[in-house]
Amino acid sequence: MNPTLRVVALAATLVTVGALAQPARAQIPAELKNPKIAFAYVPPENTKYEPIMQRLKDRQLLEKLAAFLSPLQLPHAFYLITRECKEPNAFYNPARWRIEICYEMIEFVEKVAPQPNETAEGFTRDEVVIGAFVGVLMHEVGHAVFDMFSVPVFGREEDAADEMAAFIAGQFNKEVAFTVTRGFAYMWRAFARLGGEPKEWEDYSGEHGANQQRYYNVLCIAYGADPEYFGQFVAKGYLPKERAEGCTDEYRQAQRAFDKLIAPHLDQNLGKKILSRSWLPDRSNPVRGRPGGTRLAR
Repeated sequence: MNPTLRVVALAATLVTVGALAQPARAQIPAELKNPKIAFAYVPPENTKYEPIMQRLKDRQLLEKLAAFLSPLQLPHAFYLITRECKEPNAFYNPARWRIEICYEMIEFVEKVAPQPNETAEGFTRDEVVIGAFVGVLMHEVGHAVFDMFSVPVFGREEDAADEMAAFIAGQFNKEVAFTVTRGFAYMWRAFARLGGEPKEWEDYSGEHGANQQRYYNVLCIAYGADPEYFGQFVAKGYLPKERAEGCTDEYRQAQRAFDKLIAPHLDQNLGKKILSRSWLPDRSNPVRGRPGGTRLAR
Protein backbone atom coordinates (compact mmCIF):
# COMPACT_ATOMS: atom_id res chain seq x y z
CA MET A 1 0.00 0.00 0.00
CA ASN A 2 1.30 3.45 -0.89
CA PRO A 3 2.64 5.20 2.26
CA THR A 4 0.54 8.27 1.51
CA LEU A 5 -2.63 6.19 1.30
CA ARG A 6 -1.70 4.43 4.53
CA VAL A 7 -1.49 7.76 6.31
CA VAL A 8 -4.85 8.72 4.82
CA ALA A 9 -6.33 5.53 6.17
CA LEU A 10 -4.78 6.03 9.57
CA ALA A 11 -5.91 9.63 9.91
CA ALA A 12 -9.25 8.36 11.09
CA THR A 13 -7.70 6.97 14.23
CA LEU A 14 -5.29 9.60 15.54
CA VAL A 15 -8.17 11.50 16.99
CA THR A 16 -7.53 12.64 20.50
CA VAL A 17 -4.54 14.91 19.95
CA GLY A 18 -6.50 17.14 17.61
CA ALA A 19 -9.71 16.75 19.51
CA LEU A 20 -8.24 17.96 22.76
CA ALA A 21 -5.83 20.56 21.46
CA GLN A 22 -8.32 22.47 19.31
CA PRO A 23 -9.94 25.68 20.54
CA ALA A 24 -13.52 25.21 21.68
CA ARG A 25 -16.41 25.07 19.22
CA ALA A 26 -14.50 24.61 16.00
CA GLN A 27 -16.84 23.96 13.09
CA ILE A 28 -17.08 20.32 11.97
CA PRO A 29 -17.82 20.09 8.20
CA ALA A 30 -20.97 18.15 7.35
CA GLU A 31 -18.99 15.78 5.12
CA LEU A 32 -17.05 14.59 8.20
CA LYS A 33 -20.19 13.60 10.06
CA ASN A 34 -20.71 9.88 9.67
CA PRO A 35 -24.45 9.23 10.21
CA LYS A 36 -23.66 5.90 11.86
CA ILE A 37 -21.58 7.49 14.64
CA ALA A 38 -23.37 9.00 17.65
CA PHE A 39 -21.93 10.33 20.91
CA ALA A 40 -22.87 11.58 24.39
CA TYR A 41 -21.23 13.14 27.45
CA VAL A 42 -22.87 11.36 30.39
CA PRO A 43 -23.06 13.51 33.54
CA PRO A 44 -21.15 11.90 36.43
CA GLU A 45 -22.71 10.96 39.75
CA ASN A 46 -19.70 12.33 41.62
CA THR A 47 -19.60 16.08 41.20
CA LYS A 48 -15.78 16.14 41.37
CA TYR A 49 -15.74 14.83 37.76
CA GLU A 50 -17.99 17.58 36.42
CA PRO A 51 -15.05 19.90 35.60
CA ILE A 52 -13.40 17.09 33.59
CA MET A 53 -16.62 16.47 31.67
CA GLN A 54 -17.00 20.18 30.97
CA ARG A 55 -13.43 20.51 29.71
CA LEU A 56 -14.01 17.63 27.31
CA LYS A 57 -17.27 19.18 26.11
CA ASP A 58 -15.63 22.59 25.67
CA ARG A 59 -12.89 20.97 23.62
CA GLN A 60 -15.45 18.97 21.61
CA LEU A 61 -13.62 15.71 22.28
CA LEU A 62 -16.37 13.42 20.99
CA GLU A 63 -17.33 15.66 18.08
CA LYS A 64 -13.77 15.57 16.79
CA LEU A 65 -13.35 11.88 17.58
CA ALA A 66 -16.44 11.20 15.47
CA ALA A 67 -15.07 13.39 12.66
CA PHE A 68 -11.72 11.62 12.60
CA LEU A 69 -13.45 8.23 12.56
CA SER A 70 -15.83 9.26 9.79
CA PRO A 71 -13.88 7.39 7.04
CA LEU A 72 -14.75 4.07 8.70
CA GLN A 73 -17.19 2.20 6.47
CA LEU A 74 -19.24 0.90 9.38
CA PRO A 75 -21.64 -2.04 9.09
CA HIS A 76 -23.94 -0.61 11.79
CA ALA A 77 -24.28 2.15 14.39
CA PHE A 78 -21.25 3.05 16.53
CA TYR A 79 -21.27 5.07 19.74
CA LEU A 80 -18.76 7.19 21.69
CA ILE A 81 -19.40 8.23 25.29
CA THR A 82 -17.64 9.74 28.28
CA ARG A 83 -18.89 8.69 31.71
CA GLU A 84 -18.03 7.92 35.31
CA CYS A 85 -16.90 4.29 35.64
CA LYS A 86 -15.79 3.91 39.30
CA GLU A 87 -12.28 3.04 38.03
CA PRO A 88 -9.64 4.58 35.73
CA ASN A 89 -10.41 2.95 32.41
CA ALA A 90 -11.45 3.30 28.79
CA PHE A 91 -12.88 0.36 26.90
CA TYR A 92 -14.80 -0.89 23.90
CA ASN A 93 -18.18 -2.40 24.74
CA PRO A 94 -18.96 -4.95 21.96
CA ALA A 95 -22.49 -5.59 23.22
CA ARG A 96 -23.37 -1.94 22.52
CA TRP A 97 -20.80 -1.12 19.81
CA ARG A 98 -19.36 1.78 21.71
CA ILE A 99 -16.13 3.17 23.14
CA GLU A 100 -16.52 4.37 26.73
CA ILE A 101 -14.03 6.92 28.07
CA CYS A 102 -13.97 7.17 31.86
CA TYR A 103 -13.48 10.45 33.67
CA GLU A 104 -11.41 8.51 36.21
CA MET A 105 -8.92 7.57 33.49
CA ILE A 106 -8.23 11.22 32.74
CA GLU A 107 -7.92 11.92 36.45
CA PHE A 108 -5.43 9.03 36.81
CA VAL A 109 -3.25 10.15 33.91
CA GLU A 110 -3.04 13.64 35.40
CA LYS A 111 -1.97 12.18 38.74
CA VAL A 112 0.83 9.98 37.41
CA ALA A 113 2.16 12.57 34.95
CA PRO A 114 5.02 14.88 35.98
CA GLN A 115 3.99 18.17 37.51
CA PRO A 116 3.59 21.22 35.22
CA ASN A 117 6.92 22.69 34.08
CA GLU A 118 8.77 19.68 35.50
CA THR A 119 10.14 16.45 34.05
CA ALA A 120 10.36 12.93 35.48
CA GLU A 121 13.19 10.82 34.10
CA GLY A 122 13.10 12.88 30.92
CA PHE A 123 9.30 12.77 30.46
CA THR A 124 7.31 16.01 30.38
CA ARG A 125 3.78 16.40 31.69
CA ASP A 126 2.31 17.26 28.31
CA GLU A 127 3.76 14.29 26.47
CA VAL A 128 2.56 11.93 29.21
CA VAL A 129 -0.99 13.37 29.34
CA ILE A 130 -1.31 13.64 25.55
CA GLY A 131 0.50 10.41 24.72
CA ALA A 132 -1.21 8.23 27.29
CA PHE A 133 -4.66 9.49 26.37
CA VAL A 134 -4.11 9.10 22.64
CA GLY A 135 -2.52 5.67 23.07
CA VAL A 136 -5.39 4.39 25.20
CA LEU A 137 -8.02 5.57 22.72
CA MET A 138 -6.18 4.13 19.75
CA HIS A 139 -6.02 0.83 21.63
CA GLU A 140 -9.81 0.91 22.08
CA VAL A 141 -10.32 1.86 18.43
CA GLY A 142 -8.35 -1.28 17.67
CA HIS A 143 -10.80 -3.42 19.66
CA ALA A 144 -13.74 -1.73 17.94
CA VAL A 145 -12.32 -2.28 14.47
CA PHE A 146 -11.49 -5.92 15.17
CA ASP A 147 -15.06 -6.53 16.31
CA MET A 148 -17.08 -4.51 13.81
CA PHE A 149 -15.11 -5.66 10.75
CA SER A 150 -14.64 -9.25 11.98
CA VAL A 151 -10.86 -8.95 11.76
CA PRO A 152 -9.19 -12.28 12.60
CA VAL A 153 -6.68 -12.02 15.45
CA PHE A 154 -4.13 -14.80 15.96
CA GLY A 155 -3.11 -14.47 19.61
CA ARG A 156 -4.43 -12.32 22.39
CA GLU A 157 -6.62 -9.46 21.22
CA GLU A 158 -5.20 -7.15 23.90
CA ASP A 159 -1.72 -7.60 22.43
CA ALA A 160 -3.06 -6.98 18.92
CA ALA A 161 -4.81 -3.77 20.03
CA ASP A 162 -1.58 -2.55 21.64
CA GLU A 163 0.31 -3.26 18.42
CA MET A 164 -2.27 -1.42 16.36
CA ALA A 165 -2.11 1.60 18.67
CA ALA A 166 1.68 1.72 18.53
CA PHE A 167 1.70 1.18 14.76
CA ILE A 168 -0.79 3.97 14.11
CA ALA A 169 1.20 6.41 16.22
CA GLY A 170 4.23 5.76 14.04
CA GLN A 171 2.48 6.81 10.83
CA PHE A 172 2.26 10.50 11.64
CA ASN A 173 4.92 13.18 11.79
CA LYS A 174 7.82 12.30 14.03
CA GLU A 175 6.94 14.75 16.76
CA VAL A 176 3.45 13.29 17.14
CA ALA A 177 4.83 9.75 17.04
CA PHE A 178 7.45 10.60 19.64
CA THR A 179 4.93 12.17 22.01
CA VAL A 180 2.31 9.43 21.72
CA THR A 181 4.81 6.58 22.01
CA ARG A 182 6.57 7.96 25.05
CA GLY A 183 3.37 8.98 26.81
CA PHE A 184 1.69 5.63 26.15
CA ALA A 185 4.76 3.73 27.35
CA TYR A 186 5.05 5.93 30.45
CA MET A 187 1.51 4.99 31.43
CA TRP A 188 2.29 1.27 31.40
CA ARG A 189 5.38 1.88 33.49
CA ALA A 190 3.32 3.88 35.97
CA PHE A 191 0.77 1.07 36.20
CA ALA A 192 3.58 -1.44 36.76
CA ARG A 193 5.08 0.59 39.58
CA LEU A 194 1.74 1.15 41.25
CA GLY A 195 0.77 -2.51 41.05
CA GLY A 196 4.07 -3.98 42.20
CA GLU A 197 5.61 -7.19 40.94
CA PRO A 198 3.41 -10.29 40.38
CA LYS A 199 3.67 -12.68 43.31
CA GLU A 200 1.39 -15.60 42.48
CA TRP A 201 0.84 -17.74 39.38
CA GLU A 202 -2.70 -16.37 39.18
CA ASP A 203 -1.29 -12.87 38.72
CA TYR A 204 -0.33 -13.90 35.17
CA SER A 205 -3.74 -15.34 34.25
CA GLY A 206 -5.36 -12.17 32.90
CA GLU A 207 -6.05 -11.40 29.25
CA HIS A 208 -3.67 -8.44 29.34
CA GLY A 209 0.08 -8.75 29.19
CA ALA A 210 2.18 -7.59 32.12
CA ASN A 211 2.46 -3.81 32.21
CA GLN A 212 6.23 -4.10 31.88
CA GLN A 213 5.82 -6.10 28.67
CA ARG A 214 3.37 -3.59 27.25
CA TYR A 215 5.87 -0.81 27.99
CA TYR A 216 8.59 -2.51 25.94
CA ASN A 217 6.21 -3.58 23.15
CA VAL A 218 5.13 0.02 22.53
CA LEU A 219 8.72 1.25 22.37
CA CYS A 220 9.68 -1.63 20.07
CA ILE A 221 7.05 -0.85 17.42
CA ALA A 222 8.11 2.81 17.34
CA TYR A 223 11.78 1.90 17.09
CA GLY A 224 11.01 -0.59 14.32
CA ALA A 225 9.21 2.12 12.34
CA ASP A 226 12.27 4.39 12.34
CA PRO A 227 15.40 3.07 14.13
CA GLU A 228 17.34 6.25 13.38
CA TYR A 229 14.80 8.71 14.76
CA PHE A 230 13.90 6.57 17.77
CA GLY A 231 17.44 5.41 18.38
CA GLN A 232 17.51 7.28 21.67
CA PHE A 233 15.15 4.64 23.09
CA VAL A 234 18.07 2.24 22.90
CA ALA A 235 20.83 4.76 23.57
CA LYS A 236 19.17 5.88 26.81
CA GLY A 237 18.42 2.34 27.94
CA TYR A 238 14.64 2.49 27.60
CA LEU A 239 14.66 -0.43 25.13
CA PRO A 240 17.24 -3.26 25.52
CA LYS A 241 19.49 -3.77 22.49
CA GLU A 242 18.57 -7.46 22.34
CA ARG A 243 14.89 -6.63 21.85
CA ALA A 244 15.60 -3.76 19.49
CA GLU A 245 17.30 -6.08 17.00
CA GLY A 246 13.96 -7.63 16.02
CA CYS A 247 11.77 -4.53 16.21
CA THR A 248 11.88 -3.75 12.49
CA ASP A 249 10.39 -7.17 11.78
CA GLU A 250 7.75 -6.63 14.47
CA TYR A 251 6.80 -3.30 12.92
CA ARG A 252 6.58 -4.77 9.41
CA GLN A 253 4.36 -7.57 10.68
CA ALA A 254 1.93 -5.00 12.11
CA GLN A 255 2.13 -3.03 8.86
CA ARG A 256 1.20 -6.04 6.73
CA ALA A 257 -1.73 -6.87 9.01
CA PHE A 258 -3.09 -3.33 8.85
CA ASP A 259 -2.76 -3.06 5.08
CA LYS A 260 -4.51 -6.37 4.51
CA LEU A 261 -7.19 -6.37 7.21
CA ILE A 262 -8.02 -2.77 8.20
CA ALA A 263 -7.31 -0.44 5.27
CA PRO A 264 -9.98 -2.00 2.98
CA HIS A 265 -12.67 -0.79 5.41
CA LEU A 266 -11.72 2.89 5.12
CA ASP A 267 -12.98 5.54 2.72
CA GLN A 268 -9.65 6.92 1.53
CA ASN A 269 -11.14 9.87 -0.36
CA LEU A 270 -12.73 11.06 2.87
CA GLY A 271 -9.44 10.39 4.62
CA LYS A 272 -7.68 12.76 2.23
CA LYS A 273 -10.13 15.51 3.14
CA ILE A 274 -9.39 14.93 6.82
CA LEU A 275 -5.67 15.26 6.14
CA SER A 276 -6.25 18.55 4.33
CA ARG A 277 -7.61 20.14 7.52
CA SER A 278 -5.46 21.71 10.22
CA TRP A 279 -6.44 19.78 13.34
CA LEU A 280 -3.44 20.67 15.50
CA PRO A 281 -3.02 24.44 15.42
CA ASP A 282 -1.88 25.18 18.97
CA ARG A 283 0.18 23.86 21.86
CA SER A 284 -2.55 23.44 24.44
CA ASN A 285 -2.45 20.96 27.27
CA PRO A 286 -4.87 18.23 26.07
CA VAL A 287 -7.02 18.00 29.16
CA ARG A 288 -6.68 21.28 30.98
CA GLY A 289 -6.42 23.49 27.92
CA ARG A 290 -3.41 25.26 29.46
CA PRO A 291 -1.11 26.99 26.94
CA GLY A 292 2.40 25.69 26.63
CA GLY A 293 3.89 22.22 26.34
CA THR A 294 4.72 19.83 23.56
CA ARG A 295 4.17 21.15 20.06
CA LEU A 296 2.56 18.35 18.05
CA ALA A 297 2.49 19.74 14.54
CA ARG A 298 4.83 21.86 12.48
